[in-house]
Amino acid sequence: MRKFKIYFFIITLSLIYCNILYGEESALSPQLPEISKENILKHIIYLASKETEGRLMGSSGSQKTREYIEGLFSEYGLVPPDKYSGYLQSFEIKVRHLSSDNHLSIGSKIFEQKWNFIPLYFSGEGEVSGVTCLSNYGLNIDAYKRCKDKIVVVLDDTINEGGKRNELLMKKAKLAQESGVKGLIIVTKSVYAIYNELTTFPEFIPPAYQKRWKSQHPSMTDTLLEIKTTSTVSRLKMPSITIPVVMAILEGENSMEGFTVNIKIKFNDRTIIGKNIVGLIKGKSDEVIIISAHYDHLGRDKEGNIFYGADDNGTGVAALLEIASAFAKIKDKLKRSILFIAFDGEEWGLKGAKAYVENPAFPYKKTVAMLNMDTIGRNKPDEIYILGSLKNPDLKGLNDRVNEKIGLKLLDTIEFAFDYGSDHYPFYEKGIPSIDYTSSYHEDFHKITDTVEKVNIDKVSKVAELVFKVTYEIAATDIKFDKPKKVYVPFPKK
Repeated sequence: MRKFKIYFFIITLSLIYCNILYGEESALSPQLPEISKENILKHIIYLASKETEGRLMGSSGSQKTREYIEGLFSEYGLVPPDKYSGYLQSFEIKVRHLSSDNHLSIGSKIFEQKWNFIPLYFSGEGEVSGVTCLSNYGLNIDAYKRCKDKIVVVLDDTINEGGKRNELLMKKAKLAQESGVKGLIIVTKSVYAIYNELTTFPEFIPPAYQKRWKSQHPSMTDTLLEIKTTSTVSRLKMPSITIPVVMAILEGENSMEGFTVNIKIKFNDRTIIGKNIVGLIKGKSDEVIIISAHYDHLGRDKEGNIFYGADDNGTGVAALLEIASAFAKIKDKLKRSILFIAFDGEEWGLKGAKAYVENPAFPYKKTVAMLNMDTIGRNKPDEIYILGSLKNPDLKGLNDRVNEKIGLKLLDTIEFAFDYGSDHYPFYEKGIPSIDYTSSYHEDFHKITDTVEKVNIDKVSKVAELVFKVTYEIAATDIKFDKPKKVYVPFPKK
């Protein structure tokens, strides 16, 4: 009898040990809820319907979309974060237009806006008069010392600087302001030179952009133009400048000393209110994983046709909602919390994501990872790009391990698009491990033909399953990730 008890004890210990060692199915990975293709399809059908009218930020269609997402967050038991009032995080964006009252005169010469002068996007507003002071290229503070309380003129040496051009123009403006001048005129000899990202307005568009945008949207509306210009300029980190800063076309600039100048700059800014939708499933610790997708799109074209945005980004939001539903069923098993964010304003330049990182619901140091889904239902049915693979190799490695039972092909071949892709990027800039799941561009991208019947629901559900199970592995354990690596991948040369 004693030997039997010993054997029984040994067998019991062995079983316990095996369960600890191999029994992840019952401990780390219990029977997880299934991802429902039917629910995903239902969500996409609503999000890409006539009722939501293209989900343009600030529109009635956007409000209907918000109400749909909020209703499901509430139904699934997600709670608003303590930091916000309800599920919504509101933010403002300013759409910048040129004023027809803008003015530049040097001596007896009156300049005409758009033809031979243009303010830079970040210029200060107001009217100033003074005497010119030539400061050569203006690339160091010493060049401005003798120009205090004058209007400084600097030469444009940035035309052939490629990617450094914006940086150099902003540097000149910052140095000029620090030196105490009244205003800055950057002079050049070519109309080509005053077309650049820092002088992009709905009323003044670089020819290269104009050609590309026209090919994308033959039926361009004023709102679409605002979206294009605002998102283009939003990629730049603008300096805070209070003095007027203009570019002007001028011959004989080397003799620009001692002339009387008058500059008047004003912008007609239009304010739009955006609203992120934020819901929380609480875990046992104060750490959090973010799952996100943007819900805004482009509205209508000039003929009134709807940009349905079934793939961009009805698919990402549908996956987010289904993942939230799945986690609501197993929330008692989570160590870490999960924050679901449906971002507004992505099409306008990642405005919602930028608003969140400026006023986060959880501290950066408590945010373990950020997983974003944007346009996940087209192109090859078994492939998905994992943007951020090179910057977050350990997070990509987790995706690879989880994906072994799902069977997608996880691609890292468009890493050059990471900096320009979607709402993951502001989080990466804050040092948070961040991934963007995307199918990338396709023939219907940002067109009225991006409709539900073209979406591969099987693919969307597989990506949703991948994100769900990757998130579970993070939320149910103490796994940590390294800070993102600073890896730069240039756009491929044509």
